Amino acid sequence: MRANGRRRVLVATLMLLPVVLAACSTGGGKAGEPSPVAATTPAATPGGATTASTVAAPMVKQDEARRVVTRLLATDDVLRAGGELRMALEIVRDGQAALTTAAYRANDMEPPRYGWGDPVLYVPRLDRAPYWFTAVVERRDGPAGRERGDRRADGSRSAVLTFMRENDESRWQLSFATLLYPGAEPPEIALDAEGYATALSTRDESLEISPQLMAPLHATVAEEGSQGFSAALIAPGEHTTGYSAEIAERKQQARHDGLNFDSIFGATKSPVFGLRTRDGGGFVQYAMTRTTTLSAKLPSAPWIAIPQDARWAAEQPAMAKEMRIIETHQYAADVPAKGARKPAEVIAFDGAITRVSGR
Repeated sequence: MRANGRRRVLVATLMLLPVVLAACSTGGGKAGEPSPVAATTPAATPGGATTASTVAAPMVKQDEARRVVTRLLATDDVLRAGGELRMALEIVRDGQAALTTAAYRANDMEPPRYGWGDPVLYVPRLDRAPYWFTAVVERRDGPAGRERGDRRADGSRSAVLTFMRENDESRWQLSFATLLYPGAEPPEIALDAEGYATALSTRDESLEISPQLMAPLHATVAEEGSQGFSAALIAPGEHTTGYSAEIAERKQQARHDGLNFDSIFGATKSPVFGLRTRDGGGFVQYAMTRTTTLSAKLPSAPWIAIPQDARWAAEQPAMAKEMRIIETHQYAADVPAKGARKPAEVIAFDGAITRVSGR
């Protein structure tokens, strides 16, 4: 029965995917590859920021954005139901491609499925490609179409999703997805008279931290904690200064086990997205990697066991000399306007182990 069910899902998938991809336009680069802009700058500059007074009509309309969200989330659910990783990678890009692969492979090609609420759209006025917009959507555990039930029982979270279209010929893909902390709300986004948002350049200097610098400064805080030079710029928390305390504890345990331990964070080539907030600050979305390394101090040291949640990415349960675990993280932060004299606050996180290597 299960095999027949999966075959029926696959047939439905094959029928649905071409329609959705055609509706979202065709062409463009391979899923998961950064845009040409992202490949040549420290952080991608997704489109130009303009105002209603300089552009008569936005290049991306709100009704188009709503159709994109509905179609791609519906397609994603069908593909997850059928375990169709290859086709799932056609509708994602950037850091989301690595996280999608992990979701499938870490769960024996049966990735988690979700139900989705009505999106709140933040569509910036853009005067050139790449085009993008953000949606904040309630995400519930379980397949689409399931009864809502009790929020506490269905794992309900608010997801921040950003969709990107590389150029006029390419299709829409999901570039970025993260989850707001429980109880957190996105900052109030500045909207013009027609309800459109304003995109921030990654080098925008009207914020306390330019969008392109959020990932490098966040990485410094994660490694150095409250004693680091950039600690005053980013508020303390589990996914900021909390990392440094975790690293210190794990280093101590590794020494006890005869191992060297290190964990470093870094920016990626994925696009950085920023929206102007009503208070003059920015809602900034960015990705980072975390690379954790365990190595043997002596040739005679015991084998290094791969953690259970990372074994899907390795061919053996342990490595002899060195083990390296790479995670992909995606964050969103409320960054104050310059002169506000308060730190940026990370309010959303999602991530997973995406690769394991060693020797």
